[in-house]
Amino acid sequence: MAEDTEECEVRGQWWLPSNKGSKVHGTLKNSGASGAELHLIGSLDAPLGLDGIYSRIHGLADGKRFTLEDCFRSFLRNGASEKVRVQQIYRGAWYADDKEPDCDQVTSRPRYLTQWIGNRGVRSDYIPPSERGDGKNGKPFAILRATIRPEISTTLTSGISVNIRHGMTEKTHTGTEQTIMEWRAINLTFPRKVSNSDALAHMGDAQDLVSIATGRTAEYDSVYFFHPDVVLNVGGSEYRDRIDFYADWMARDTSKKPGLIHPHQMLFTFDDLGGIKGLADWMEAAERHRSTLGRVMASKYRDGLFMEDRIFHRVAAIEAFARDRVGYKNVKLPGALKHCRELAGNEFVDLVGDVEKWSQVIKSNRDDIGHHYGRRPDQGGAQKYVLAESAYWLFILCMLREAKAPQTVFERIKNHSAWAWLAPKVQAVVQAG
Repeated sequence: MAEDTEECEVRGQWWLPSNKGSKVHGTLKNSGASGAELHLIGSLDAPLGLDGIYSRIHGLADGKRFTLEDCFRSFLRNGASEKVRVQQIYRGAWYADDKEPDCDQVTSRPRYLTQWIGNRGVRSDYIPPSERGDGKNGKPFAILRATIRPEISTTLTSGISVNIRHGMTEKTHTGTEQTIMEWRAINLTFPRKVSNSDALAHMGDAQDLVSIATGRTAEYDSVYFFHPDVVLNVGGSEYRDRIDFYADWMARDTSKKPGLIHPHQMLFTFDDLGGIKGLADWMEAAERHRSTLGRVMASKYRDGLFMEDRIFHRVAAIEAFARDRVGYKNVKLPGALKHCRELAGNEFVDLVGDVEKWSQVIKSNRDDIGHHYGRRPDQGGAQKYVLAESAYWLFILCMLREAKAPQTVFERIKNHSAWAWLAPKVQAVVQAG
């Protein structure tokens, strides 16, 4: 398994934590977006009768410890061979059978994070021909400068340390070219050990922000944990060793040119948000509203979701968000929409035009979808799409207000080409009723 990539194929021995004496040879294959599968010569549960449901599998392959989570059999041939689907892979540690995986640090590299933060460390200075002369004097064609930027850090009120790190990798070349790739990573250090799922929930708050700000899906290019008991002993000294994590992520980057984005394509930048303080304020707000934020972003990340489902989930999240802020569980949808419209501000008015009529149209659509009235058979997918997008932006504007985002962020969003395209279409659907 190559570093910082989901693609892998490793051969080793595999066993159940409760049956360490029965080890089976096999190959773990992970093809990224299509998932991971363990191909075994033999069967793990032949003596146990577990019906092919394995909550956890241990392995040793390429000299590394593996823990495979949430596994189930997909094929069995007379106990001679077995295929097991794997939902999560930990490389570098064995977790006990009765213990939830935990850590005290998690690091990730969300795609587009480097571009979103800016302040690049790689610079190429081209030397014009007039300064190079005839090439016989040995003057350079270009000068490449690669500088590691200082770490950017802050601490949340919960005691979680947030660190943005900068690094570079010299990629393999053919002998006629040289490539230096720079990257940014987010590291979260917790004041005490937490479950890996909790650590990922905090990291997901940052991933969602990068996705919102760039208008792309900030798919994880790598995720790894640190645990105080997982160390390397080198020359008598102990060093923390990372535990690589691979999963069947919902947030997948399906853009035509993954990883490529230019500043003008982003809705707002790291500096627009106020730098590391803005990130901290967002993470504080996101923790308070994680369930509703997660519902909205899931409707954005998930491919193949019907437009009706996008509307329904986003409107439900807006309603729940308003109830959380007001502190009164009986807030109805009209009141929730009014509360959120007022919080979102004039930028939302610029997007939808008549906010009262927009609220009526959204409520009508929500009721039609939720209660299966079938009163809008003439409303096509395009109309539903722009309504769903307007609901998405109402929620995002509210979240940014909740996170005390600077006005610069709202100005950038309002002036973005995506809004220039969306606004007249939303307003036309609203006026049509």
